[in-house]
Amino acid sequence: MVNWVLRAALAVMCAASLSGPALSQTFEVSAASRKALGISTVPVLENGTIEGTSAFGTVMAPPGNAHPVVSPFEAVLLQPYVIPGMQVKAGEAVALLYSPDFETARADLEAQRIMVEHMDHLYERTLELHELGLRSAQETDEAEHDTKTARLELNAQRARLSALRSAKGAGRFELVAPATGIVSEISVEAGDAVGMSEPFLSIFDGQRYWLDAVLPERLASTIRVGSAVTVPGTPDKASVIAIDPQVDAHLQSVRIKIELPKSGTWRLGQLVDLSFEAPEQAAAFVAPARALVRIGGTDGVFVDTGDGFRRVEVEVVSRSRDEVVLRGDLASGDHVAVSGLAALKNLAEGA
Repeated sequence: MVNWVLRAALAVMCAASLSGPALSQTFEVSAASRKALGISTVPVLENGTIEGTSAFGTVMAPPGNAHPVVSPFEAVLLQPYVIPGMQVKAGEAVALLYSPDFETARADLEAQRIMVEHMDHLYERTLELHELGLRSAQETDEAEHDTKTARLELNAQRARLSALRSAKGAGRFELVAPATGIVSEISVEAGDAVGMSEPFLSIFDGQRYWLDAVLPERLASTIRVGSAVTVPGTPDKASVIAIDPQVDAHLQSVRIKIELPKSGTWRLGQLVDLSFEAPEQAAAFVAPARALVRIGGTDGVFVDTGDGFRRVEVEVVSRSRDEVVLRGDLASGDHVAVSGLAALKNLAEGA
């Protein structure tokens, strides 16, 4: 009996579709046929009404715009010369430290300088003897190699000690600012140990600010690098500059980075509200992913017309496991079929 009802319903629907063109049919489906075929519908919503078009982010320093201050030795911070928020210039002393390794490093530097002078003298002497036939070409090459090696080691030692200068007292030295900017962080206090090459003070140049935001994966799928972002406190627009390709498996969220306009006043760590501007294009709608059907290589949905269904071709903007964002001949509040699609699809393919 059930099979007979299903066949009868499909026959009625096929007969009704013969008068319409392919891929743009309107099907008459009675209430009894809907019940027999198990057809149910849900409304579509405008994408702008979905939660997530607004969010917030944390102001951060872009990579390369924050300059750490480090010690080349294990040391103790005796006294910081600056506090967070102070302006400093490149080469200005920012902290006084103590390390017994400092005196050893200074002695090594002087020894290396003397070694370079010695190697240069030996090389010059070898060249003179080579011209007299008293040294071979191989011995000359070895002397040249030795003097170049000694000079490289001297330059490396100088570079290691270039960020510090001697202070009064054995083992005491001052660290200098590597760049001009604002002191943004000091992670240790006077008397605390400072690890070798471990950043304990940071200088931010203040030229650029980024915003670090976390968005639901579905919303992030509709955003592109270069998308305009509205933020309070400035008429200028921020811009999306990076979208993490990896989705957080637990929160189903995506991290994005936004370049903030220079006209605003920003502080590192500040929370900033933001909203994404809708692109200048046709309105997008959100529907359950199971409403989407594919016929002849074209995506579409079946829209309830009251006494039947209308097949509408759509463009898929983005999709997630449960929802899909579409563009097409739709309106907010349209009901689309989410079950009984096999019968409707068979009808459309046979029309």
